Amino acid sequence: MENKKIIAMMLTLSMLAAAFAGCLGGDDEPEDVMGCMDATANNYNADATSDDGSCTYDPTWTLTPAAGVSAAWVASDWDPIIPNLNAGDMCDAILSAMTKTDERDQVVDFTRGYYTSSQGVIGASGAAVISDVSELNAAGTTIALASGTTSDIYANENLAAATIQAYTDWPSVILAVNNGDADYALGDAPVLALEGALMTTFSDETFGLAIREDSDELEDALNVAITALVDGGQYDAIFGAWFEGTVVLTDDRTADTATAYPTPTEGSTLTGVLESGSLEFCIDPFYPPFENLDADGNEEGFDIDVGDAIAEELAAHYMGVANPDFVAPVSTTTKIGLLNPLTGPIAVYAPPFTVAAQMAIDDLNAAAASVGVDMTFELVEADSGCSGDVASGAAQSLVDAGVVGVAGAACSGASMAANAVLNAAGVVQVSYASTNPGLSDADAYPGFWRVVPSDAIQGPAMNDMVNAAGASNPALLHMTNDYGSGLADAFADAWGGADFLCTQIGYEDTQTDFAAEVQAIADAGCDSIVMVSYSTDGAAILETAAVLGVSLPTFGADGIADAAFLEDFSVPAIANGVMATKPRAGSSAGDFVDDCSMDETCAGGIYTAETYDAVMMIGQAAMMENGANMASHLNMLGVDYNGASGAHTFLDNGDVAGAGYDICGFDALSSTDIYFTCMEWWSAIDGIQATPFAGMTVSIGFLNPMTGPIAVYAPGFGVAANVALGMMNIAGWNSGLQFEMVMVDSGCNGDVAAAGAQTLLDAGVVGVVGAACSGATMAANAVLGAAGIPMISYASTNPGLSNATAYPNFFRVVPSDAIQGPALADVVTADSGSDVALLYMTNDYGSGLADSFAAAWEGAGNTLCASIGYEDTTTDFTSQVQSVMDNSCGSVMLISYAADGAAIVEELAAQSFSGQIFGGDGIAEEGLCASMADPSLCDGIVATKPAAPTPNERSMAFAAICGSIPDCADGIYTAEAFDAMIIMGYSVFAQLSSPGATLSQMIGAVGQGFVGASGVHTFAANGDVGGSGYCVGTFSMVNGAPSYDCTRSWTLSGGVS
Repeated sequence: MENKKIIAMMLTLSMLAAAFAGCLGGDDEPEDVMGCMDATANNYNADATSDDGSCTYDPTWTLTPAAGVSAAWVASDWDPIIPNLNAGDMCDAILSAMTKTDERDQVVDFTRGYYTSSQGVIGASGAAVISDVSELNAAGTTIALASGTTSDIYANENLAAATIQAYTDWPSVILAVNNGDADYALGDAPVLALEGALMTTFSDETFGLAIREDSDELEDALNVAITALVDGGQYDAIFGAWFEGTVVLTDDRTADTATAYPTPTEGSTLTGVLESGSLEFCIDPFYPPFENLDADGNEEGFDIDVGDAIAEELAAHYMGVANPDFVAPVSTTTKIGLLNPLTGPIAVYAPPFTVAAQMAIDDLNAAAASVGVDMTFELVEADSGCSGDVASGAAQSLVDAGVVGVAGAACSGASMAANAVLNAAGVVQVSYASTNPGLSDADAYPGFWRVVPSDAIQGPAMNDMVNAAGASNPALLHMTNDYGSGLADAFADAWGGADFLCTQIGYEDTQTDFAAEVQAIADAGCDSIVMVSYSTDGAAILETAAVLGVSLPTFGADGIADAAFLEDFSVPAIANGVMATKPRAGSSAGDFVDDCSMDETCAGGIYTAETYDAVMMIGQAAMMENGANMASHLNMLGVDYNGASGAHTFLDNGDVAGAGYDICGFDALSSTDIYFTCMEWWSAIDGIQATPFAGMTVSIGFLNPMTGPIAVYAPGFGVAANVALGMMNIAGWNSGLQFEMVMVDSGCNGDVAAAGAQTLLDAGVVGVVGAACSGATMAANAVLGAAGIPMISYASTNPGLSNATAYPNFFRVVPSDAIQGPALADVVTADSGSDVALLYMTNDYGSGLADSFAAAWEGAGNTLCASIGYEDTTTDFTSQVQSVMDNSCGSVMLISYAADGAAIVEELAAQSFSGQIFGGDGIAEEGLCASMADPSLCDGIVATKPAAPTPNERSMAFAAICGSIPDCADGIYTAEAFDAMIIMGYSVFAQLSSPGATLSQMIGAVGQGFVGASGVHTFAANGDVGGSGYCVGTFSMVNGAPSYDCTRSWTLSGGVS
């Protein structure tokens, strides 16, 4: 059994050995290895000999586009708009009127240009007209602009002298200009043009779409899409929907600009746009006409239409969807043209024309809506340049814009040239200011109407104006253009013919140097000048005459008859006294006159009511038959048409008869006191007559010492007050406010002044100027203060009046004698006066000043030789002078008024007094000597009075006027009387706009740094002023007449000098 097991084991081992031998050697086939044999697979097996189908792969990317692409608009403030783009989660590109600049190109990429623009300037109401942006580089000029814009960059680099106000949004820029916080606004010209008349343009630039620097595929796609829009004509259609005129687009493409659409790749910005179906643009949505929100809050504008068209181009290429052509929305707007002299010799009048025309457009739209007419009116403005060449081109641009009618032009030559274009196109023309008689020829100027009368009528009006002013030998100086020649001929004919003129000189309306013409007039011995000019040349003529010293009464016509004429002067006061005619408005219908008066720009304009009427008549004619048969409808309207400028009836030739002519004048007391008023008017039947005043008249009282010891000075006080009254009434005329002065006698006496104050109360005065004498003022205040009536004294100096509790509602424009006393003491010391006798009135003025002098004199360690008081009614001074002589006094300090002072001086001479006489302001004028039998007794007297300030325009102008009137020239405190009256009047003006304030409060406010004829006045809480020191004057005899001259001065800090 055991042997069998052993044999079996051996057989098994033999078989195993044989098997091993077969594996290790011989010619048998190798074993097959299974696995993934694709090298691109994720699980590739390099050892596999047989592919077992187990290969795995990453998913393959393919573009999955949306059905189409639409533009989406994401609002962003302007300053962070580029950071918002680059952050990557707000938008894909910026399409927001962004100028391509090197600085911006450092942080974003730009597409090819899609709009060519320029920067522009508009002005606030009343801003000076400019012709070049460099004129803004001046201190005192404030410019509003949007921060971070090319305007901001330009201003900071080129307009450093001006004040730059940068706002974070565009509406704030326009608000700043509209409310007067800024004088001008800078920005893109097309945007500014929607807000006002462009004064000038500068700095051409190109807009582009901004994209992130890693968005190369999107940049290429956008470039190809923009080029497709331009080449295919869609761009022109979009441009025409938003802008007037010919398309101008700078082609700034380079060799690197894509010409074929790119293939989108995984993860790119372009891929994101195509797969989402939304091309997101960042915009600043308050920048019309590029981007804005409509009434429903939807985006609209040129950029919006461009963005939508780009999105459609992308969708057409990448998705194969239809790409519709841009169709401009059907406009229901009816356009009315305005030929406005935005440049040229009367550009200064253009802003008011614009305002008036736009007011008419607003009223037309309101009227259409109120009667259910489906029409919206729009004003299209074009520059006439006051030139035939400019106007004809402007007229063509208005025809191209599709206007139904044109208001304008202003200048006759411009109207004539424009008519040839407009009539040929069947567009009616209604001028608001062209007056050349030749325009009455309907055969030469068909399709022309005007709402101003022909200068064939204005010539006789000018003739009567010149005659009434007393001129008899005038020079006629006129432009040789259509307006100038026509009116010059009309004036010459009315005057009796050219042979009756001193001389007649014509000049081209482009002329700027008038020295030869002015000198020829002077050499001819003419007694006046009649100008037929526009604003710019008229101002140049007057300034030339001033430089050459040719001072002649000057007259003009409607070409200068407006307050804006003053803006063309370097020294506006040169226009003082110029008179001019302009067509008179008839009885006005509607609210325009009131609305215009509330608008600063409109209120200062010329022919504004006529401009309004011209636009209104065109619009109303258009409403009759939806713009058809305009000529017929204008003639139908023009029968007793009640307009803002009067009632108009068109004659067969389109003329109107007019309502006569206003006779206006320029009155200038200084550069701040210049007014243009029309207080007379002319009609062909009645000639010159006063213009009725329909406003409010305010009474102001004036306490004048017409009797008593200083009655000699009363005429001067009265003249000064009347000069002020005249200026106040000139200033108030256009505002519907006039003043009347109620003058009563103060008698330089308390009882008389109190009675006078009651008379003034009974007369209904709102304030009182005066009195002169301190005692009179104190007594009057007891009456007036109790009634709440303020007083402004022009000569009361008693220190007691500084007590505001005792003397309420009291102000004065002269310093207290608490200051004059020390001045007198220093003068006596400086002149080595000794043994001084103080001789003074015992009234309030005299006692106050005497006490002040005595305190200063004795406070310096001196003693008085004598102190002698007397009643201000005293007429015999024998005993007072005897006391001076008995005490052997060497000097006399005389505190008196003129009459008693003169008597004292005569008595001193009679008693052989040989010492020095000093005095205060009561005697510091030649009036002291007027009653003396021997005026030479004044010789050598030294007296003080409040000093004249550093000269200013108002003080020099008043001095010239006062010096020409003997009563004023020989007076005392005349400048102070003028100032007190003017401050009272200005305070009444101020109170009208502050109805909750009292007149005393307004006097206190107006009297802060008030530049007056007698100095700069600042009222303290008690109504006092500090003054400007004191004049130290000496009487002398000049050519046999006494003269008082200020040869020295005194100040609190410097003493006598």
